[in-house]
Amino acid sequence: MTGPGGGRRGGREPGAGRGRAAALTALLVALLALSPAVAALGGGAGGGVVAGGTGGSGPGSVAGVAGTGVQSSQSGSLNPCVGTISQEPDSTTLLTIQGARAGGKTASLMVGVAPNGSVVGVHNDSAAGRWWLYDVDPMANGDLLVATTEPGISVVERVDPATGEHESVRRLENVEDAHDVDAIGDDEYVTVDKGDGRNRVVVYNATREETVWEWRFENHTDRFSHSGGGPHGEDWTHVNDVDEIRDGVFMVSVRNFDQTIAIDRESKEILWTLGSDDDYDVLNEQHNPDYIEGENGTGTVLVADSMNDRVVEYARVDGEWEQTWVLEGGGLDEPRDADRLPNGNTLVTDRHGHRVVEVTPRGEVVWEFYTPWQPYDAERVGTDPGSEGPTMRQLRAEGTHRMQGSAGYDTARIEECYAYLTGWDGGSRLVPDDELWGETGGGDAGTDTGGDGTDGGTDEGPAPTTVPPREDGPSLGGSAPLVGAGVVVALAVVAAVAAIRRRG
Repeated sequence: MTGPGGGRRGGREPGAGRGRAAALTALLVALLALSPAVAALGGGAGGGVVAGGTGGSGPGSVAGVAGTGVQSSQSGSLNPCVGTISQEPDSTTLLTIQGARAGGKTASLMVGVAPNGSVVGVHNDSAAGRWWLYDVDPMANGDLLVATTEPGISVVERVDPATGEHESVRRLENVEDAHDVDAIGDDEYVTVDKGDGRNRVVVYNATREETVWEWRFENHTDRFSHSGGGPHGEDWTHVNDVDEIRDGVFMVSVRNFDQTIAIDRESKEILWTLGSDDDYDVLNEQHNPDYIEGENGTGTVLVADSMNDRVVEYARVDGEWEQTWVLEGGGLDEPRDADRLPNGNTLVTDRHGHRVVEVTPRGEVVWEFYTPWQPYDAERVGTDPGSEGPTMRQLRAEGTHRMQGSAGYDTARIEECYAYLTGWDGGSRLVPDDELWGETGGGDAGTDTGGDGTDGGTDEGPAPTTVPPREDGPSLGGSAPLVGAGVVVALAVVAAVAAIRRRG
């Protein structure tokens, strides 16, 4: 599936000056530009620039003074949610916050975050009557497909990213607490139902307003025994994610059985399995696996290995799974999502780390935004939903890497960030004009208000364009780009000094 597109942002070039004043100006500009590069090379565990303060290496290290925030260049307001930013992405990041703090209920939010960490807008789903907020996927027609709930029932929303308003709201009868929903064409959605007594994968046809296919775990107790997983009848499978990885094949995350499986829609056979119940060396109550094809079509799974506090990648070679890459440490705490980006970095949603981070293949944090409480999913506008980047074998970055360079956090800072997001009065728009794709605002007419719901629309739309990858190619970590920038700036300083001497 082709992902939504976004435009590149242009910069401003300084004008040329004359005489001594121009040379002095050039010297000042060069020195100012050199300052963050030097800080990046010397500050923080990962060598990154930290917005609002000095770098740290994990929880307990605070970006700047807790509660003081950082200045947002777009809104001019103080934004305490920004962590490390040493490499700005090309486009907006969309993220969802589930709405839970320990045993308490907090606001369920969807946030658009600009490359520099400033907030584009906040969509408060609690204000619309929803309970939990889970997965978000950009759709080809320009809408956002969002999995949410109301008490006892799953709700599928389509949200216009240009306004943050609901294009449609559909309640799925007899589907309880579905964490994920994907559009698969022909006005069909595939979702998962972990409700007690159901434990199934479901295909729902919006035109016919009915379930047209299901796969029940109860019919496969040879693989999923009642004595395994969670208590039978009380969150037995906790099936939490489904993706169509090719036509008619669904990859499904079975959290309580510590495994991911591939199901053939036509035959209902299990084609392959990654992991097994209680084999925690492979997976431990994972979330949101993504399927990537590596060299020569090698099947690869990137997964947030939640209870192992890591992100892990496996390649399937000759029918066997080989662990090829691990990201761990640096304060990772029950990650919920991991997407491989076109530049080779990985966008990680760290649930109990209360943050979304972009990490290089070697483990360096280059972009970070705090997300209290319990973020669930993050997507980069202009990329496919899920992962579309290279595998770590293609990048020659196999092995175990420790995450480094996070600004860290403390509770006071996260409290400030939560107050900032819930008190946001800058509107619910999520994506700026130059990054919109498809035909936002089209398709469905009106909002369903009860029952099973129908929007009478279609999920089809014109194929969007994608944001091209960075010209410098995949990043393998380290500070090479910053070193190069420092050399250029240093040469500018030398030239400016020489000009002053010539004119002195």
